[in-house]
Amino acid sequence: MSAVRELGALLSAEEAGWIAAELRQRRLPHLAAKRAYSEHRSKVKELLGRLLDDQGAVELAAAVLDGIASVPRSDSLETVWTCPSVPGGEGRTTLAVAELINEAHATVYAATYSASWGSAYVTALANAVVRGAKVTVVVDRKMQKDTRDLIIQQLPGARLWTYAPTDDSPYPPRQHAKLVVVDETASFVTSANFSDAAAKRNLECGLLSRDASIARGIRTQLETLHDHHVLVDY
Repeated sequence: MSAVRELGALLSAEEAGWIAAELRQRRLPHLAAKRAYSEHRSKVKELLGRLLDDQGAVELAAAVLDGIASVPRSDSLETVWTCPSVPGGEGRTTLAVAELINEAHATVYAATYSASWGSAYVTALANAVVRGAKVTVVVDRKMQKDTRDLIIQQLPGARLWTYAPTDDSPYPPRQHAKLVVVDETASFVTSANFSDAAAKRNLECGLLSRDASIARGIRTQLETLHDHHVLVDY
């Protein structure tokens, strides 16, 4: 199979665009490949080298990537599981959420019922803050009561929100949504909390979408709930 065909099957439209821009700027395929998602970055590096050999010039190789980026495609949903590996099992592991956060350049919106200080998810969010991404995390007030200060300490500069409705009943309203939205291009909705148990030991399932309209819709809903004081600063 040609490098063009393999890259077309492997890359998302946004990845192809990012890689084309990086290739024009840096002019080296191994540097341009760093703009690919981490799970297939090494394969992209190999294919870019082959593409450049075939095309003979950086400008032509970048134009091919532009073409891949412009091809209309439907964004499918991908299952993401935490469970033991078994023959015939499918889907990525929930640790892919941390990888998704690691790709964020501009914004991350995340919601969880509980977050553990030092978990892979919270560490990825902290790294996103350091990279300059605007990070917003929605947590449950009661579940984070004992670890609130630790989470704030690990996420300096992030916006921490919680669910405003509360009452004195034995079962008060909870912030129970579990999701991540990255750069308004990808979204993940899951049963998993932001804990190492959820990433490595529990049975969890979620769906990962590369549909930008879904990502924008979730972000807009969270911002709207905050504007109307349903979500409030914690």
